[in-house]
Amino acid sequence: MNMKFRKMLSLLCVMVLLFTTTVACSSKNNSTSNGTNGTKAEQQGAANNTNNRTDAAAEDEQLTPESGAKLIVWDGNDGTPFLKEIVKEFSEKYNIPVEVQEQGAPEQMQKMKTDGPAGLAADVLVLPHDNLSEAIAGGFVLPNDFFEEETRAEFQETAVNAVTKDGILYGYPRNMETYALFYNKELVTENDLSSWDNIISFSKKYNDPAKKKYGFMMPLNIFYFAYPFISGFNGYIFGNDNTNPEDIGLNNEGSVEGMKYFQSMREILPMEAADATIDVKTGLFQEGKLAINLDGVWNIGNFSNLSFEVGMVPLPEFPNGQQPDTFAGVKAYYVSAYSKYPNAAKLFARYVTSQEALLKNFEMTGFIPARKGMENEPAIKDNAMVSGAIKQFEHSIAMPSIFEMQQVWAPMANALELIWKGEDVKKTLDSAVESMKQGIETLKK
Repeated sequence: MNMKFRKMLSLLCVMVLLFTTTVACSSKNNSTSNGTNGTKAEQQGAANNTNNRTDAAAEDEQLTPESGAKLIVWDGNDGTPFLKEIVKEFSEKYNIPVEVQEQGAPEQMQKMKTDGPAGLAADVLVLPHDNLSEAIAGGFVLPNDFFEEETRAEFQETAVNAVTKDGILYGYPRNMETYALFYNKELVTENDLSSWDNIISFSKKYNDPAKKKYGFMMPLNIFYFAYPFISGFNGYIFGNDNTNPEDIGLNNEGSVEGMKYFQSMREILPMEAADATIDVKTGLFQEGKLAINLDGVWNIGNFSNLSFEVGMVPLPEFPNGQQPDTFAGVKAYYVSAYSKYPNAAKLFARYVTSQEALLKNFEMTGFIPARKGMENEPAIKDNAMVSGAIKQFEHSIAMPSIFEMQQVWAPMANALELIWKGEDVKKTLDSAVESMKQGIETLKK
């Protein structure tokens, strides 16, 4: 009797072990091969199961692409040349055909609403991070779950934060964008750029408005570029690291002080805000009439082939001793929630953000990689403008991506024009913030 009981107990244990193993395997397969199934918590749990993977080749092999997988990738015209090259390598390695289609970010967002449910949308998207909230709300993108640990460890913190929403990582960061000071090395020394006082002093000597010669220029009515005059004086947009729209800080004491300093810059830039357009400013810089140009890193390529040598340095400290933060934009790959082949799409997004792929992308397009440590690559290290941009990244924050940020741009553009004209700074900012609050209220209805 005892022997029979022991045999039955042994058999029962084997059956329980077999059932547990089957369930565990099934759970893992569901989390990686069908990205549209499971709650966010389940997807996050699946990501945590990958924490022991360290070798890049091994981790790729553990994510098996679906049988018969084929992918469509969308990107704008600036990113498609690289993609058309890299897909050849990817297809050869994984035997997965990839079609690259040119679609700008606004078009991608619109087409996802119609083509996604119809099964016609791309499997992989390329979007700026400020589209993420809308993409998540629309159910367009899947979490970056399988490669979460690697992504968080290998990419710049600013980039990772930008493609994360409510603690869930979605994007596979590609490149970062911000702005800093381009300067004509034939006209300006680095000492002239070491402080805002020095920039003002240089500009007073160099300016000749009658001949359209200016020491310093920036877009004057675009808040994206004016933000350092807020951050450099302890102002802020939204509370709790730009996640709390109930707390708007654009008319607090620091913001008012910063905008007063911005207003004082008219002394060296005597023109209407509406006249300091990006096209006018770029043209003057290329002609050698503008010495110091606050502009975006996307112009590094344009400014690399001028008749004079161009440098790039981070924005200096303000007279209060504070280093201002600029806005950073992050473009990333995202896996479509409508993809029939989410495993293959995740492999592709990981492949095109490897160090080798991002270096190739930089060499082809000038996109500055969001990966850590790439500033030591010779092609990047030897480019003085890129090195300057990377230093500015150390003092940048991801542009707020919550829906409510859309209610900030227009009121601040109007406020900047009025402040530049000489209107009372505090009253102007109070009015702008009130307009933002009204706009945010309409979003709740």
